Amino acid sequence: MVSLALGWAAYRMPFARPVATAHGWLEHRAGAILWLDGPDGVRGLGEVAPLPHLAERELPRALALLEELRSEIERGEPELECLLDDWPDCTEAGRALCAALETALLEARARRAGLPLARWLSGEARVTVSVNAVVTAAPVAGAVDEARAAVAAGFRTVKLKAGVAETEAAEVERVAAVRAAIGPEVRLRLDANGAWTADRAVRLLRRLASEEIELVEQPVPAGDLEGLAEVRRRAPVPVAADEAVTGLEAARRILELEAADALVLKLPVAGGITRARKIAELAAERGCAVIVTSAFEAGVGLAAALHLAASLPGPLPACGLATAELLAATLVDEPLLPSGGELRLPARPGLGVTLDTAALARWRREGEER
Repeated sequence: MVSLALGWAAYRMPFARPVATAHGWLEHRAGAILWLDGPDGVRGLGEVAPLPHLAERELPRALALLEELRSEIERGEPELECLLDDWPDCTEAGRALCAALETALLEARARRAGLPLARWLSGEARVTVSVNAVVTAAPVAGAVDEARAAVAAGFRTVKLKAGVAETEAAEVERVAAVRAAIGPEVRLRLDANGAWTADRAVRLLRRLASEEIELVEQPVPAGDLEGLAEVRRRAPVPVAADEAVTGLEAARRILELEAADALVLKLPVAGGITRARKIAELAAERGCAVIVTSAFEAGVGLAAALHLAASLPGPLPACGLATAELLAATLVDEPLLPSGGELRLPARPGLGVTLDTAALARWRREGEER
């Protein structure tokens, strides 16, 4: 007997402008929107969004796993909940799929309760979440222009994609130019996406100490936790683990090594909302901050990340959720756009967004719809 009807559509769409990262230029975002329809007609949405530089490879793997698990998923919500609790695949594709399925399940439950998902997760959920701007232009002049525009729009925290300059001198020049453009009162973060060795990170961060960097995200590759701990010990800039936070055990190991001052939570990397909230609880016990960040998802995944952020207790630094305008389309009718450096939680039940079926049809990948 089928109690849930599962469907999905894969998409591939361009970024509004190419995004420079340490992994190279991001020009397209690949992912999939999935939906679960219950016997009562309530639909829950989720988004399968492996990290963008891996998505072309990992998305087909995730969708193949989704097809493989279809019969188990469609048995009903209790069976799906058990499947998520004992998830069989912790690869990059598997974690992204787990996050999407859990989002759809939780959204349906929040909608039945008549509550925004964040409020369903926590009765003390925030109404607004402070967010940082993202500066992605590689040339110095372009980065400066983006940074100035962000400050003019009301952002009080700016994150600069780092690890894109050809030399250390050019890296220092680019960071210094952005700091000068935003002034001393605006917080400046760096996101290296694992571009540096520990020695190079320490050397660069020492040279950049005068620029008052709030923190640097993932200065070394995700698998190098000892290197991350070394950077934290030796560099004069706080360190955040990002791509390394692949679940509760990974987070626990980072905290045991005292390798980070903050943990960055991305739902497709952490494996979903429940796992991300458990990581946040563990971090709070150790006095470590958490920052919720998008993985450049479309509107469904971005909404899920916003609800996660809004549901977390205690102080919350500016989160990396001001990313909707970086994509050509959000695939929802209610784009989550910041105002004055903040995102407001949608007031409608569930995720609070509605799928834009016309946009999804426009950007749908041929042959990858069920």
